[in-house]
Amino acid sequence: MNVRGIRAGKGGGAVAALVLALALGACLRGPSEASAAPGPLKTSPDGRPLALTFDDEFNSFRRFPGPGGVWRTTFKDGRAGDEFELRTLKGNKEVQLYVDPEFQRLGLNPFRVANGMLEIAATPAPAGAAAGLRGYRYVSGLISTQPAFAQTYGYFEMRAKLPRGKGVWPAFWLLPADLSWPPEVDIMESVGDPSKYYVTYHSAAAKDSGTEVPISPDTFHTFAVSWDSKDVAWFVDGREVKRLPTPADMHKPMFMVANVALGGDWAGYPDATTPFPAKLTIDYIRAYRFAR
Repeated sequence: MNVRGIRAGKGGGAVAALVLALALGACLRGPSEASAAPGPLKTSPDGRPLALTFDDEFNSFRRFPGPGGVWRTTFKDGRAGDEFELRTLKGNKEVQLYVDPEFQRLGLNPFRVANGMLEIAATPAPAGAAAGLRGYRYVSGLISTQPAFAQTYGYFEMRAKLPRGKGVWPAFWLLPADLSWPPEVDIMESVGDPSKYYVTYHSAAAKDSGTEVPISPDTFHTFAVSWDSKDVAWFVDGREVKRLPTPADMHKPMFMVANVALGGDWAGYPDATTPFPAKLTIDYIRAYRFAR
């Protein structure tokens, strides 16, 4: 997502399209919506033993800081003062606020749990809420494990179905627990077209222009990253799609974030063609440490 500014190199010639074996169509047959979700992994797709450290199957929504709470619904990145600053990324030119039912006492709730899944819905702001939103015309949701869970190295995965529509920007990513930036690991980002997504990292010690990965649209996929002291490797549905050396600044605990942004130079801006609500539907989010 790029916390501090607009990502560079996306949506243009710097983005490398993944072809390889994916072009054969193997990756285009993802798990169907009706298929049962797989249980926690015992080994990573590249054969490394795993031990489960975090698992939310979304039979309920455990909001932090409530009892047993896991998910914070705002950014907490050291920016001082105004609560609105924790509910959007202005550097990305996002046009939504990340809301929850308590925000400004407006009762806006972008989160819904049904059938063991969490829906995060981006929508136009209700007309009656305009005065409390400082001119923002859209609302959406964000979930973050900061400060409830962070980990140095491991395997992180989300099984989800992506939304579509101009200006719609869902993401699953990692940020440092010490609230610095960079580094950042983008496990999945999609911009309006659920038939492809992008993987990359941001680092002060290494550069990457991002990789486009084709997938089948309108169905569930498992987006994952394996991160250790040597390599960062990205996977979809158990297939490796990219591997890079671990940058020098990426050796500290990181927490997980999932959200649906709207707008920005890369994603474009919602218009009359954008189907609302734009829902990111999450089956589960899990993290593992390497067992040895």
